[in-house]
Amino acid sequence: MAAGSDRHAGRSLSELHERFIALLEADRSAILTSFANHLEGLQSTVSTDAVSREQAMAIAAEIVADIVMRVRGDDSGDWDHGEMLAWLIGAFRARNQLSPADLLRMTVALFDIVVSVLARYVADDPQLLPCFVTALRALNESMSRRVSEATVAYTGYLLERVDQAHIEERLRIARDLHDRLGEGLSIALRQLELHTIRAAQDPAEAARCETAAKEAIIETMGRLRSVTTDLRQDSVRNLETALVRYIDSVAADAEVRLRVSGDEKWAPPVVIDEAYQIVREAVRNAFTHGNPKLVLIGITIAPHELYAWVEDDGCGFGAAATSVGSAPAGTGITTMNERATALGGRLTLASLPGQGTHLGLVVPLPGYRDEHPG
Repeated sequence: MAAGSDRHAGRSLSELHERFIALLEADRSAILTSFANHLEGLQSTVSTDAVSREQAMAIAAEIVADIVMRVRGDDSGDWDHGEMLAWLIGAFRARNQLSPADLLRMTVALFDIVVSVLARYVADDPQLLPCFVTALRALNESMSRRVSEATVAYTGYLLERVDQAHIEERLRIARDLHDRLGEGLSIALRQLELHTIRAAQDPAEAARCETAAKEAIIETMGRLRSVTTDLRQDSVRNLETALVRYIDSVAADAEVRLRVSGDEKWAPPVVIDEAYQIVREAVRNAFTHGNPKLVLIGITIAPHELYAWVEDDGCGFGAAATSVGSAPAGTGITTMNERATALGGRLTLASLPGQGTHLGLVVPLPGYRDEHPG
């Protein structure tokens, strides 16, 4: 009699599991639809990028399948399929990375959706409570595994970003050393060679060459101090504050007017830092080469782009310049252009003899594309 009761209880429990699974299978489409509607409301890449959204939906479907498998008592399945690793470092690497905050919001949303559906089954039939507990454990385990994988993947991505930043910084230092020091040293070497050649035949010309070499070395030492000073400085946190500090330190005879508008939080720190370097170099050029009476600096930051310009009423270039490539050597334009290009932006230049110089910088911000490549 007892054995028969056990068999009956066993059959009943199995029947409850199958009933629970049938209910969940019937609601699978509704669960995924509700999750898809939640994704549409997210202000992140997953709401705008079809590939990212498709991957998110696939993972949600796998989690529901995990629950069904566990309630059925099948623990032999592959619990590691569809890991968040591919999600985070696959399609998102070529686009905007899904932030941990977005990932958490999505996980919580899916958890709430699934639990609310499962709880309804128990409310309608309390005998399904053991199945509900099993399903809840399966949901928690499935999500925990994926969130853990996602955390590891995102950490790895950040480490790669740091490594890439170190590489880019070394390249930037190399550009600075080449552009700021290489030219001056080349001039000094050439003048010393001319001094050696003309020392016996034309002492006066040899003396001029020696003086020119000394001047080139002095100027190069000044540039070296500027480079080493840059290396000691922290990254720019506030663009306007940094520029005001630089302008005050220059103590130039020219009048300088600065206007910054927009919210700097719209621009990533690397954009703020590089924009400062470009604008500062443009201002330095104006003081060094233009002998201006007035220098105007404008910076506008919008959600889609950063636009900056430096204009002076100085002597301009010796010949008309209407492009970056036509700028005279030694003005640092090449380095500024490389910085702008590295940000995905562009540099523009306009200068006429006696009419000053205008330099512009446009940098599209993340999530937007520069529609007018130069």
